[in-house]
Amino acid sequence: MNASVPASRRTVLRLATAGAVGGALAATPLPAFAKSARCPLPRTLSVTAPGLYPEGVAWDPRRKAFLVGSSAQGTISVVKADGSVTPLVAPFAQVSVLGIAVDAPRGRIVAAYTDYFFRQLGVVDPSLPPVSGVGVFDLATGAVQHLVDLSAGQPEPRANDVTVDRDGTIYVTDTGVDTVSVVSRDGKVLQVISDDRFVTADTGPNGIVHHPAGYLLMGKYDGGRLFRIDRPRSARPVISEVRLDRAPTSVDGIALRPDGSLVVAANDLSLAGGRAGRDAVVVLRSTDNWRTARTVQDQTWPVEDPTTVAVTPYGDYVISGGLREILTGTPSSTPGQFHLRRR
Repeated sequence: MNASVPASRRTVLRLATAGAVGGALAATPLPAFAKSARCPLPRTLSVTAPGLYPEGVAWDPRRKAFLVGSSAQGTISVVKADGSVTPLVAPFAQVSVLGIAVDAPRGRIVAAYTDYFFRQLGVVDPSLPPVSGVGVFDLATGAVQHLVDLSAGQPEPRANDVTVDRDGTIYVTDTGVDTVSVVSRDGKVLQVISDDRFVTADTGPNGIVHHPAGYLLMGKYDGGRLFRIDRPRSARPVISEVRLDRAPTSVDGIALRPDGSLVVAANDLSLAGGRAGRDAVVVLRSTDNWRTARTVQDQTWPVEDPTTVAVTPYGDYVISGGLREILTGTPSSTPGQFHLRRR
């Protein structure tokens, strides 16, 4: 393909999906200093993996490596400190794997998946019901344990991000139908949380984390808003908006750090009407159990389109997976690569 001619988004997905079958993923070698005993990870991992387009990332403490999903191939792969990429979860449907979380105590990977991008671009038969849900996979082997349908008859469901509480209950945001689904650890849908404040014609509930105090923190992409959800497994969860000193352009993926601060990835990938945004990584801190929060760091991000963050023992790593190429057809500035950069 002539590199000077931007590929259509539909072609991008088709080529990426085709490349997932039996295709090896190459990685850019890293310099020797990346193997420091003090910090085994380099500041930046620039990984060559054509067609992968990862949106979600998580840290695997057992492997001491990253796990990344694929927006185009419906896979989960292991990314090691040397930049190597090894498939772990094989394509289980024609879907995008978006947010992922490692449930280490139970030896599981939990991942949100959706065929939303494929449907928007006409890659799948529009007469078929939409596919959207949460998958549970064996952390050691990648084998499927549960695929939980969360589409619930909605016309455009879009499962986006996941978190797991200390008991193994799973919480899944949906940016298309503006909800948070609660799923038992054995794969049963317990309830769906909705609120008028979640609703938007743009992109809705996105990043989500479980706080050790027992509540959820959930970001709404549109408007850069943050919510606290108390008693999320009860019949009547209590939902309150966290008062921020200033709202980010958007709230995409979020991560809770051991010191209690919250790292937020912001971008303009899904801002409707061509509204201008800003690539940034913002750190929020609260002194009143997330009733209010203030901005303690606001970095303009040097790598385009950061989508979420993985907290590791060696620092917080932000992923930029080239997703704009699928969403808009605009070629990435580093085609065929994705980047993990330490904050």
